[in-house]
Amino acid sequence: MEPEEEDYLMNRSVKHDIDSISRTYLLIENDVGGPSVKGYFTLAVKCLSIKENKDIQDEIKNRMNIDRGTAQAYLLGQLAKADGAEKGLGKEMMELAIKIFKEGHNMFGCRVIRLDCKDGLLKYYEKNGFTPIGKSKDGTLNQMIMVL
Repeated sequence: MEPEEEDYLMNRSVKHDIDSISRTYLLIENDVGGPSVKGYFTLAVKCLSIKENKDIQDEIKNRMNIDRGTAQAYLLGQLAKADGAEKGLGKEMMELAIKIFKEGHNMFGCRVIRLDCKDGLLKYYEKNGFTPIGKSKDGTLNQMIMVL
């Protein structure tokens, strides 16, 4: 795990859970030395501001239920796997997160999943069904969406 991902898990995820900001799901493996975290992902609800200059295809924009420049959205806030975790674990966790979001969609109606990622992960998330819609306000992350 990257240091910032480990820091989030160890120092902020529990507080976010207690404060109902997000929910963090752990994938635990029972090793000879006891249980260990293979990976984790964090889910939340976070609106997405849509501005006229956003590069979103009209077909996608029409499915987003935009109201006064804002789309209700689920957030895949963290997705991290432990060093040495088997290949495909990230995709497995993403599929589980999307399954949970689909259950939420069936219960509450929100249909947009969003995430922010670094440049090096852009193609990975595109390959897994997310569409880039621009950069974050500070320009450091790519904003991506999937419409259920």
